[in-house]
Amino acid sequence: GIGMSSDWTRPFEPDEHTVALYHFDEGEGDLARDACGDRELTLRAHRKALWGSRPGFGATARFTGSDDDAEILVGPVDNDKLELRGCTREWTIETWLRLAARPGEPRDEAWAGASGYLNICGTDDEGFGMPEGVRAGWNFYLLWPHWPILKKLRHHDLWINGNGLAPQGRYIGSYARAPHNDVNQVGAFATAPAIDDDRWHHVAWQFRYEDQMHFMFVDGTLIYRESKPGGRAVANDAARCDLPFVVGGFLHSQHDPSDEALDKDNFGVYLGRGECNFEGEIDELRISDVMRYPAADRVAVVRRELPDAGRNVPYAESLSADAAQGAVTWQVAAGRLPAGLQLDEAGGTIEGIPTEASEEAEIRVRAADSAGHTDEHTFTLCVRPGRIVEESLPVAFAGQAYRERLTVRHMAGPVRWEIRDGALPAGISFDRTTGELGGIPAAVGRVSEANLARRVSVRVEARDACGQTDCRDLVLAILPGALRHIGLDRHTVALWDWQGASGKLIPDLAGDEELTLTWTNVKGDTRLPRPGWGRYPSFIGGGEGGFVGPQHNDKVDLRTCAAEWTVEAWLRRGGPVDGYGREFHFGHVFGTYDNTERGVWELYLSDHDAPDGSMAPGVHFLGAEPEHALLNLHPWSRPDGIVAEREAVGIRDTEWHHVAWQYSHADEVHQLFLDGTRVWQMYRPDGRRLVNDRRHDAQFSISSRLKGYSRYGGEFNWLGWGNFFGQIGEMRLSNIRRY
Repeated sequence: GIGMSSDWTRPFEPDEHTVALYHFDEGEGDLARDACGDRELTLRAHRKALWGSRPGFGATARFTGSDDDAEILVGPVDNDKLELRGCTREWTIETWLRLAARPGEPRDEAWAGASGYLNICGTDDEGFGMPEGVRAGWNFYLLWPHWPILKKLRHHDLWINGNGLAPQGRYIGSYARAPHNDVNQVGAFATAPAIDDDRWHHVAWQFRYEDQMHFMFVDGTLIYRESKPGGRAVANDAARCDLPFVVGGFLHSQHDPSDEALDKDNFGVYLGRGECNFEGEIDELRISDVMRYPAADRVAVVRRELPDAGRNVPYAESLSADAAQGAVTWQVAAGRLPAGLQLDEAGGTIEGIPTEASEEAEIRVRAADSAGHTDEHTFTLCVRPGRIVEESLPVAFAGQAYRERLTVRHMAGPVRWEIRDGALPAGISFDRTTGELGGIPAAVGRVSEANLARRVSVRVEARDACGQTDCRDLVLAILPGALRHIGLDRHTVALWDWQGASGKLIPDLAGDEELTLTWTNVKGDTRLPRPGWGRYPSFIGGGEGGFVGPQHNDKVDLRTCAAEWTVEAWLRRGGPVDGYGREFHFGHVFGTYDNTERGVWELYLSDHDAPDGSMAPGVHFLGAEPEHALLNLHPWSRPDGIVAEREAVGIRDTEWHHVAWQYSHADEVHQLFLDGTRVWQMYRPDGRRLVNDRRHDAQFSISSRLKGYSRYGGEFNWLGWGNFFGQIGEMRLSNIRRY
């Protein structure tokens, strides 16, 4: 603790560590102000504020869980203080609260037990009313283990050992960090103390970046501590959050899904009005940039992870301890530090210049304070050889400027670069001092040719100031300039490019409003920059972040392409593990075929049966009868159709690539292209003609391989099979063969 400022039994007073503080002592009106005087942090009632009182503490904010979210207090959007951006080392979020009724007692017959999830405050809304924009932030709430929706959340690791409410937390970072941008369900249910009455209680959530440790307190008692729950770390790296800070619940959509005005509503989803809104009173809400409450009752070594060291590169990392009385002395109790490193016994710093690479050296360190208390912890420290970071290069385009800088890790500067084998293509140069490739590559051929891409292999060497070297074999693919931009012309049936102000409603640039895409669920605007191109959505494999279009539409079922078609997209596969820790082997790119095996077609990536583990494009196409099914039109499933060299068939990296599928009714030939190169083709697979006569209730979808109908929620295949991991760029349907 830090003295009187950590006394939770009294009203809080601002100090140098207070980020925001609400006493809720106004007692009237519709405003609640920050006690530190920051006017930008003023909260305003969504409709009409309600107030209560508490002896010794003054007025309180009161909430009834109303269906229209009337009493919820709404603050600013994307405020640095309330987004915790100033809490760079640690934080404490705490408040006093009193429930209006015992947990689990239903508000009404329609939603028995809805009071089992009560949002206290935060800047994430759990998807209950996401407006246009980026979803990020955090929320602090109470959860009851018998809340009905828990039946749908079995992927969370919950310790359900009681019948009271326990404090919980959630944190969402940038989607650029996928996988694992979402620290979900921070906090465990404890047998005691849990909140199971309508008396006043103090709850607190502490977090420390050093060891990624979360702490939950009820009435001053630590009930939970865990580092990286679910293996997920907090990183405050979201560039923005378009949700407001709220106290006392969530702002819900007020439109029923059957309402035709839904698309024009400012909110994205209807999950029931008033769900998860607080019922009771909240008082003395404080955010601090320190941990206010003791993390241990006697000296304890902080269980942090030590960063890797580099051979011959200076290293210094300081250890620390909780609850130390007086000075702390440090020593290596067991094991041996890698050669060249020492432990400073007075300061607790591991420092020096490691001279030899070592894999996971274990060192048991003992800390002793002036009171004679000791604690030990075993750390793992690796000394890594210097290496070139890049394992692949982005594609280049003939006639267009290219620039890519190679980087190193665990090397002592300055670093010198050389090309040891192979030669760069004409027009591309290599800077030996910066490791930068740049220039304008020469043309590679005409768009009508079968094999358009030219691939050049080079072996690059980096040498650091100590003579350490590393080599990397890299491939630079030169694509025709015409592939860089998928544009609109008279042969375009539909085109989506993801650009514009809205990340929620993505129009067909050919002008058909029925083909507008929107969220499968309220994941928010997950578009990330691709420099020089635009912003494209990032999908982490769960199915929640996908997009959907219409049902029963002849254009997206390719029925308006009477003679031939081209289906194409730019994409960047993730991998090898998706955002939920699962191996990524198959990803639905787009189409109407789904997990119910309805729909007509699907373009996908898959490494099934791949001889080298690479992912190649493939297609399914279904007609009305079983004998019309054309399944697994895929190079690795049907290798007899491969018409290119094997290394050109699959995607082995996480760079952007262009994929295309062409078909001609007259020739009855299917063709697959990767980066402009025809890699596979087959005439009448299995001796079957393509028959496009299937009627179905499937929905056109992108990324999420649906298991039913989805629009702002529904059967969006949450954590199911077949969802895409990575990014998807421009997508075009054409009524000609373009390649």
